[in-house]
Parts: sequence; structure tokens; C-alpha cells
Amino acid sequence: MLAEVILSALLLLVTYWFIVTRRLSSAVSAYAVQSWLLGLVSLALYLDTRLLELLFFGLLILTVKGILIPQLLRRRVAFALVAGREIAYYVRFPTALLVGAGLSLIGLLAATRLPFEAQFLPQSVLGISLAVFLLGLFTTIARRDAILQVTGLLAAENGLLLLSLVVAPQLSLVIEVAIVLDVLIAVLVMGFLVARMRDAVAGTDTSELTRLRG
Repeated sequence: MLAEVILSALLLLVTYWFIVTRRLSSAVSAYAVQSWLLGLVSLALYLDTRLLELLFFGLLILTVKGILIPQLLRRRVAFALVAGREIAYYVRFPTALLVGAGLSLIGLLAATRLPFEAQFLPQSVLGISLAVFLLGLFTTIARRDAILQVTGLLAAENGLLLLSLVVAPQLSLVIEVAIVLDVLIAVLVMGFLVARMRDAVAGTDTSELTRLRG
């Protein structure tokens, strides 16, 4: 199980990129890398357990979340994925990094107290999955740009999918198939709404939406 633990640890490290990056294109790329690592965790677990559900789950993650959704994000909001620096924060970088470290610690500690029993993966991966989920949610709160908020939610979803690999690997494929259509539709709708938002407020900073009141 060493390979799965290493891949999961890398997935957690990549999730920090959502906090430290100041480029929209980097956030989308970080989501793609995170999804690839999640797919590789599933494939590595398949090699150990020979559960076909894990093979299909890994391939689905690699295809849909590692390739298709990042491409949709890039194409739908290409006008916002600029090379310039993204500096719109609710929580500034040093504070965000400290909060992220604290959330990771909370996730790792919570894993030791939750009544879930890991079937194939060690308890440490359960803690990593909770940390990834919390970091994804925090990214959504800490950033003001709509695209980064969406990628934060998608990153949190990857944390939940990693959690499913720990506590219910036989159901991972069912869980992923159940949400993949919702995620695709959400990304498409997000692309449309971001385009409308840019037309309305000349940007994708969600704090500018207060100008539309009244």
C-alpha cells in the first residue's frame, strides 16, 4: 500500500497549490494533476485488490476529471484564464497558508477519531482525504474569483472521492457515476454564468456582484 500512500500525500501537496497560486490557469492545471493522482491511487489499489470497480473508477477519473473537465474549464472561461496575476483574496496568502496547514492537521487528527474502518488503505489516507476536502472548501471561501471558487469545490469533491476509496472501495464506481453528470453540467453552467458575470461587472471577482444590488 506504499504506492497509494505516496500518491495520496502528493495529492494533498497539490491541493495546497490552490491556496498559493495567483494564476487562474495554474488552478485549473492543479485540479487536473490532483484528479490524475486520484485516478492513479484507484489504479494502484486495483493492482493490490483486483477489484474491477477500482479499475473502472480510476479510468473514469483520469478521463473525465483529469482531461475532460479541465478542458471544459479552459475553453468555457478562456477569456478569464489570463497570464496575469490573480490577486483577489478574501484571505491573504500568509494567513491562508497557515489556515491551510491547520485544516490539514484537523483532518489528520479527525481521522483517528472517526468510526470509519479503512478496508484496504491505511488510516493515514483517510486523514489525507479529510484534509483535501477541507482545503478545497477553504479555497472556495478564501478566493474572490468565481473560477477559483469552482475549482476549490471540485478539489473538495476529489477529497470525498478519496474518502470513498478508503471506507467503501466497492462502491467508488457507483458514487463517481452518480455525480459525474452533475459535475459536468455544473461546469457547463458555471462557464455560462462566468461569461454573463464578466459582461455585467467586467470581471470574475464575486465581490463585484454587490454592485448589482437594487
